[in-house]
Amino acid sequence: MFVVLGLSVTSCGMVESFGRQTADAWSVTYEVSVAGGTINGLDDVRYLEAPTRGEDSSETAVGEVATTNDPSNKQIASWQETVMVTAEDEAGVSAVPRAGATATCRILLDGVKEIAAVTGEVGKPVQCSVTTPAFAKK
Repeated sequence: MFVVLGLSVTSCGMVESFGRQTADAWSVTYEVSVAGGTINGLDDVRYLEAPTRGEDSSETAVGEVATTNDPSNKQIASWQETVMVTAEDEAGVSAVPRAGATATCRILLDGVKEIAAVTGEVGKPVQCSVTTPAFAKK
């Protein structure tokens, strides 16, 4: 009886693990751009990501980050990070611009399709969040 119960519990764990490993997941790109004022970085940057495929999103706090100047417009700089988020789970990014700057955040699926965008007020934190869509059924 104990052997059968042990196999049953092990089998359930294996099925659950397999389900997570094969769960649909998106490549999500977080982008925060800054304009006006001090554009050479962002503070208190945080974002959500799935530690592994099929897991719920958890927060990653990176703190201060450098931005990269836009080659076509020296008055704008941005930061990006690409992570994995399980389909139908929460994606989100937040950041604080530096003195006199306005921050805009965007969330992109597969680096292309914008699913959220928010522009904050001068010097105020900006936050984007959205539930990622389900994958299309075949």
